[in-house]
This record gives sequence, structure tokens and C-alpha cells, in this order.
Amino acid sequence: MTIEDILQEAIQSEIDSYELYTNATQMVKADHIKGLLRELAEEELGHKAALEKMVANPSLMKSQVRKLQEADIEDFKVADHLVAQPLGPDATFQDVCIFAAKKEKQSHELYRNLAERSSGEARELLEAMAKDEMRHKNLVEGWYEEVVYQEF
Repeated sequence: MTIEDILQEAIQSEIDSYELYTNATQMVKADHIKGLLRELAEEELGHKAALEKMVANPSLMKSQVRKLQEADIEDFKVADHLVAQPLGPDATFQDVCIFAAKKEKQSHELYRNLAERSSGEARELLEAMAKDEMRHKNLVEGWYEEVVYQEF
């Protein structure tokens, strides 16, 4: 895969995620859950825009990759042991967080596995993308913990 192929695949993945979260807003009843799903959808649009900028200006890619390489991002594994339920009309805030964290973990693993089979700039880009997905997972897991610990 070329760098551009990788970026185009990632852009499509962000579009798919955006559509998933947007469509889920039509399913759920609670306004605060709809708000969370909209926020997740907007995050995906932001990621898509960043990737499109890299396609348009490859020099941006190197600075973004370097920035992510320097970032200290750790997997807190908060949602790893939790079971994601399909999102439906009665989905709770926790359901959405678990679902989203699992989705971000899948994306992280996909990019990490692709990186392991790549080399050079492609490997660096894929590793950075995996790290960014872990950052997204941490964000959603942080929301989850805020809700869980507020209830106790």
C-alpha cells in the first residue's frame, strides 16, 4: 500500500464511523445520548479533515506523525473487559461509551497490525494512526469513568 492508499482507507474509515454515530442518533431516545453520539460523529469528521489535509499536503503528514510519535499515550484498558451492546433506542451513556471504546480499539488494532506488516514511512504513518486511535479510546473511556464514578 502506498501512503496515499493508507490515507484514503483511513478517510473512508472515518466516514464510516461518522455515519455509524450519526445513524445511531436516529435510534436513541435520550437527548443527552444523542448529544454524545453527535460529539463522537464530529470527532470522526475532525479526523477525516486532518487526513485529507495530509493527502493534500504530504509535508503535514510528517509533522503529524512526529507529533504522535512524541505523545505519551497509554492504553488504560478500561473498556477491554466490558461487553458492548448494539446501540438501540434505550442505549445508555455507558452503552455508547463502551461501544465507542470497543470500536476505537478495533481501529487501533487494525492500524497496529498493518504497521507490523509495513516498513518505512508507511509503517510510521500506521503506527501514528494506531496511537491516535488509542487516544480516541482513552477519551471515550474517560467519559465512561466520569459517569461510572459519579454514580457511586
